[in-house]
Amino acid sequence: MALSQYELMDLCDAVEARIADAIVPALMRANRTDELNDLLELLGMGDLVAQDGRRPRGKIIVLGASEVKERKLRGIAKAHGISGDRIEFYLEYERFKHYRFDRLRNNPAFEAVLVGPMPHSTPGKRDASSAITEMENRPDIYPPVIRMEDAHGPKITNNSFAQALDMLEAIS
Repeated sequence: MALSQYELMDLCDAVEARIADAIVPALMRANRTDELNDLLELLGMGDLVAQDGRRPRGKIIVLGASEVKERKLRGIAKAHGISGDRIEFYLEYERFKHYRFDRLRNNPAFEAVLVGPMPHSTPGKRDASSAITEMENRPDIYPPVIRMEDAHGPKITNNSFAQALDMLEAIS
């Protein structure tokens, strides 16, 4: 049943009051479920995506202690077709220990977070046991998290990094 003119006006007022807080999570969810084009078309904003239907690629964050040098990881990323300006590395303990995970929240500029070994007690973990768990438990407001591991647990190796990039390509 269609709404009356007055009910529709009330609904418009209610939507306007809530849209600022709801739009980014809705866009992120639509993007991850391959419904972004449909949502934008429905809103009359289909022109905001590229003509080929592909969305622009966002930043990839790499966090965790690594014995593999950043230069080597950049080479692996380049071999996967990822340009250097799309990837940020935080491989030293002092750099990722204080990483502000809140900058990833509701931020569509970030495509994914690739994580290796890191301390549990980091800023941004909120009520979760770690910031990584917080992000994994809240996929509606954070970019996808891909863990880099070997047979013994979290570890950044040439192979685990390449596998994480393969997984990223599969979900993008």
